[in-house]
Amino acid sequence: MYADDTALLAQGKTPSKALTPLQSYLTKLETWLFRWKIMLNVDKTEAILFFKQKNDCPKINIYDTPVDWKNEVKYFGVILDENFTFKSHTNHAREKFNKALPAQYSLICRNSSLFIDNKVLIYIAHLRPILAYASPIWGCTSKSNLTQIQALENKTLRTIGNAGWYHRNEEI
Repeated sequence: MYADDTALLAQGKTPSKALTPLQSYLTKLETWLFRWKIMLNVDKTEAILFFKQKNDCPKINIYDTPVDWKNEVKYFGVILDENFTFKSHTNHAREKFNKALPAQYSLICRNSSLFIDNKVLIYIAHLRPILAYASPIWGCTSKSNLTQIQALENKTLRTIGNAGWYHRNEEI
């Protein structure tokens, strides 16, 4: 539990062996929530199954309402997909970066009169945190996802440093 977000995790060798204790815990949770007069919004509740074979997964219920299984869920800003590829999270980070870049572009562009140190400071303060958020997942993702993130960084740093096509990324 963190603030108003709660995550429940159950594990087992098969989906049914994992979901039986999960449903039991959900029943106990309903009792606790009722006792403390806390209402759970079932419409916002999401469930994901991290299991290779998903044949006939039993439904879980909260307040007698079945919860649908999702292919990906967002938890604390990290998009978790059922195969832990983090492709959706990478795409989301790239989209967010590409939306934030135009707001800072006039300050960090090649024609800006700011010193390069100030341009780098703007990059580090405003743009890099978008890519660095939940950075431990980059250790678990594929090389193609990392390449996409690195390409965004390289492009932005080339703009900041007014680097030509003949400059290597390592030099920048």
